[in-house]
Amino acid sequence: MHRAKKNLGQNFLEDRMVLQEIIDTIKPNKEDSFLEIGPGKGSLTELITGCVETLDAVELDRDLILGLRLLAQKEGNLTIHKGDILDFDIEENLKPKKKLRVIGNLPYNISSSIMLWSFLNQDKFVDLHYMFQKEFGQRLSSDTGTKSYGRLSVLTQYMAKVSNLFIVNPESFKPAPAVESIFIKLVPIPGRDLNSPIAKKLQEITRIAFSKRRKMLSKSYKDILGKEDFEYLNIESSQRPEDLTVEDFLKISNLLIQA
Repeated sequence: MHRAKKNLGQNFLEDRMVLQEIIDTIKPNKEDSFLEIGPGKGSLTELITGCVETLDAVELDRDLILGLRLLAQKEGNLTIHKGDILDFDIEENLKPKKKLRVIGNLPYNISSSIMLWSFLNQDKFVDLHYMFQKEFGQRLSSDTGTKSYGRLSVLTQYMAKVSNLFIVNPESFKPAPAVESIFIKLVPIPGRDLNSPIAKKLQEITRIAFSKRRKMLSKSYKDILGKEDFEYLNIESSQRPEDLTVEDFLKISNLLIQA
């Protein structure tokens, strides 16, 4: 029996009802090509393979590879790749003929890195379904004016449409994590590129603002925006960063690019 490795942040989802709820939610079909991140023992993998055209699964833990490859021998449309998803080159390894659907029960310690990887590759994806720690997942979709609204919220909502789907209790995993989890859906917004001038400027100004989130914008942005700029943008300089919408941050970014 494989024991979860703490250094890899492993918590295996083994609740059959939750696994089936995931399948019912994502609705895989025979026209889909899926990419699974961290298939683990293959509980979800096995359910997906029977529904889709192809499934490629990337697993870092070498002790799990044998069991997954035995499953792949039984399921002709499943391919197992050993490696770290953060180093995984989709074009080189998969040569996809169509956009992929992505799913993953993710180690909480790489959540931010996974989001960055997702944004950098999102032109290759139809949608992404991820299991995150509840607190982290809810930050992605947080509304303006809430305590959890921050830089990650702005960048995520600029890059994709985010939906919180359902909460999963710790008891559904082995070993049980200390917190609840959340299953979310991300749908990439066409034409958005994390390396575009507007996205780079958005990352810059949100970093400045949210590193001083208790300060008024007039103080946080004193070196880059004047009183007349705030008036032109129709943004109150006395506001704090959590008061601004994604569109407000985009207006600031566009103004600075044109300056």
